[in-house]
Amino acid sequence: MSFQQIVADLPPHYNDFATELPLEFRVGNESVSPLVTITAAQAHLRLLAAFDKLKRDVYGTHSSLSEEESNEIPCDPHRAWVVFVNRAVHRFDQFMSGKWTSDFPGWSEAAIPPLDVIMVWHTYLLNPRTYYEDSIRRTTPFARRLAAMESMPLTLIASLIDSTTFEVALPSAQRESFFESTSGLSFMYSTKTTYSDVVSIPCPCCNTINPTVHWITHEGDEEGKGTGFAEPGFVHQCDWCSRKFNRSMMGVRKFCEELTRRRALRKVFFSETLLDPMTGKADEMLAGTLTVRLVRRINAVFKLDNKPCSQDEIIQEAINLSKGMEWNPQELSVLIHQGLRPREKYHVYDEQLPRVKRIIAAYSLPGYASIDLVAAVLRQGSFIEKMRELGWLEFSHFQASANQVTLLRAIARYHAFLDLIAAKPGSFLVPTVDIDLIWHTHQLSSAAYRADTLRLLGRTPNHDDAVQPVTLQSAYDKTAAAWKARFGVAYSVCGCMPDTGPKTKLFELPKKDATPLKPKVADSSKKFGFFKSKKSKPITEQAEVEDAEAIEPSKNWNGLELVSKDLDQADCSHPSDHNIHVRFSKGETVQADLISRELASKERVAAVKKGLERAVSNHTEASGASDEKEEKVKVDEWRKLQAERKEERIDHKEAFTTREGPNGPYYPYWGVSIEPSHGFFGAVKYKDAVGGCAGGCASCGAAPGLCVGTSLNGSLGM
Repeated sequence: MSFQQIVADLPPHYNDFATELPLEFRVGNESVSPLVTITAAQAHLRLLAAFDKLKRDVYGTHSSLSEEESNEIPCDPHRAWVVFVNRAVHRFDQFMSGKWTSDFPGWSEAAIPPLDVIMVWHTYLLNPRTYYEDSIRRTTPFARRLAAMESMPLTLIASLIDSTTFEVALPSAQRESFFESTSGLSFMYSTKTTYSDVVSIPCPCCNTINPTVHWITHEGDEEGKGTGFAEPGFVHQCDWCSRKFNRSMMGVRKFCEELTRRRALRKVFFSETLLDPMTGKADEMLAGTLTVRLVRRINAVFKLDNKPCSQDEIIQEAINLSKGMEWNPQELSVLIHQGLRPREKYHVYDEQLPRVKRIIAAYSLPGYASIDLVAAVLRQGSFIEKMRELGWLEFSHFQASANQVTLLRAIARYHAFLDLIAAKPGSFLVPTVDIDLIWHTHQLSSAAYRADTLRLLGRTPNHDDAVQPVTLQSAYDKTAAAWKARFGVAYSVCGCMPDTGPKTKLFELPKKDATPLKPKVADSSKKFGFFKSKKSKPITEQAEVEDAEAIEPSKNWNGLELVSKDLDQADCSHPSDHNIHVRFSKGETVQADLISRELASKERVAAVKKGLERAVSNHTEASGASDEKEEKVKVDEWRKLQAERKEERIDHKEAFTTREGPNGPYYPYWGVSIEPSHGFFGAVKYKDAVGGCAGGCASCGAAPGLCVGTSLNGSLGM
C-alpha cells in the first residue's frame, strides 16, 4: 500500500482548531494545546468498531455450527469469546517476547500485528501505570518491546480497516513475515477452537515444555469445570515430572525466577515496587530498597548465600525456591510481608497490606504482564458495547456536522475533566462515557499521556478497571457535585438520577425584580468558545461534597459549552461504569447496593419536585402573583432537567446498577480474576482499605484508613 493510499484512507484531519476548538484549554495553572485531536478520536472509534466486529464474528461462528462441528467445537458463543481472548493474549505474549532480527523497525504497515494482538495491546495501554512499569522494571525482550511500542499509531492502524465494513485489509507479505518470524505463530488467527487444539506450556516444577496442553476440555461444557488452559479451572499433569500444576503455581515460579535473576545481578524490580504510588514516577531508590528487603528475607529463610547466583544456575535455583514455597501463593505472601515489614509478625490469616495484595495479584498468573489481560479485555468489551449503543461505531454517524460537534465537545469535556482533577488533587473522579473515550485515546499515546499528566496534574492518573459498585456510586456523585461547582453546569443529563442537592434549601426565592437564572443552550452552529468572557458568570450551587474542599468556580471555562440539552446527545454524558467490578461471593451485598442506588434515584427526583412545589407555594403566598409564579421562582434548572429526563426516559438504565457486571456472561468461563485496586485509585486510598498510606507502600508506617492527596508541587496533604 502506497503512502498516498494510506493518507487517502485516513479519517478526516481537523487541524484548524481556531474554527472548531480553541487553540488552548486551561488545565489547572497552564494553558495547553488540545491533548487529543478529533483525528485520533475518530481513528480510535474505527479501531473499536473493528474489535466489535471481531467479537461478533466469533459469536456468529459458534452460533451456526453444524451437528458434526458441534462435536468438536463448543457451541456457547460466550465461552468461545473467552477462549478466543485467551489465545489472543498468548499470541501477544509470543509476539512481544519473540526474537527480533534487529531493533524495532519503526511504524509502518509491516510492523502492525494482527487485529487480535492489537486488541490485547490496546487494553494493556489502557492500564498506563502497569504498562509503563512492566516496560522499565526489567531488560527482557518483552520489556524492550513494550517500551518501543508505547504509543499506538492509531491513524496508521485505522487506515488498514475498511471504513464501512470494518474488515481489516489483507496483510502485505512483509507484515505477515514480520509477525510470523517474531512470534513463531501464524499471522491469521482462527475464530474456532476445537477440543483437540493444544498449546505448549513450560512446567513450573521442572521447566520441561509440555507441548500437548489443551486449550479447552469436554469438562468445560459444564460451567466453571473446564481444566484447559483457556478455562478457569486449568490444571495439567506434567509429561516429564508428573506433577500437576495450575496458573497460580506458574505465577509463583515467575516470581522466583525474577528473584534469582536479581540475585544474578540482572536488572530486576518486582512488580508494584518501581513506581511511586502517589505520582506514577519511577523511583528506583525506593524500589531498590524494597527489592533488597525481599531478597534478604528469602535468602535468610532458604539459607541462600549472599554471593550472586551464577547465570547458569538461575533456572535451577528458581525451581528450588518454588519447591521450597511449595508453589503456594500464600507462602509467597507471608515471605513478602515479612520482607517488607521485617519488624512485624505476620500470619497467613492476617489481612494483607495493600501493596502486598497488588504484588501477589501481579504474580498470580503466568505470562509476562503484571495484569490479567484476559479479564481486562473482557471488561473493556462493555465499553465498546456502549459505543455501539450510542451509534458512535457507525461509519455515517460523524459525517453529520451536528454529530461532529458531539465529538468536539467530548474533547473539551476531557480537558475540563483534567482541570477538575487539578482542582481536586487526590480525588477519585469518575468520567462520563464521552470523556472516557477521549481519556482512552490519550492513554494510547503512553509517553505523551505520562508527560502531559505529570506536567499538568503532578501525577499520572491510573485508569482502574476493577472497582466495586458502591465505590463508583459515591465517587461519581462527588464528581458530579464538583463539576457543577467548578463549571456551573450539570455533569450528566442522560436520564440517570439528579445531582445531590445543596446543603441548605433545595431552592431559594429570588430577590425582588431579580431575573430568573436559567441555563442557556449552546448554539452548535457556532464555533466553540470554551473560554468564558469576563462579563459572564458561571451558575453556582453550594453542593454537598463530603470529605472534599470546596471547589472554586473556574473563570476560564464557559460551562455552557460543556453540556448539551439536545436529547439526541444525552446518552454520551452517561456515567462510565464499564470498570465496575462485582465480586459474586458477596452477591447479597452487591444486590443491596444496587437496589439502594435505584431507591436513591427515586428519592432525588421526588425531592426536586417537592422543592419546586414548596418554592412556588411560598412565593405565591408572599407575592400573591400566582399567575407569574413559574417565571419568578429561582430554581436549579439543571436538576429540574435531570429529574424530567429521569421520569421521561423510563427505559434508560440507571448507572452502576448492573447486576451481572461487565463480565456477566463471561464469569462462568473465566471469572473476575483480578481484585479491585488494593489501597489506592491512582493516588487515593479507599477509606475501608487496610494498610498504610495512600499507596500502601509498606514502608512509611502511616495509620490505616488515611486518605492522602498530592498537590501540584508534589507535597503531601490531608
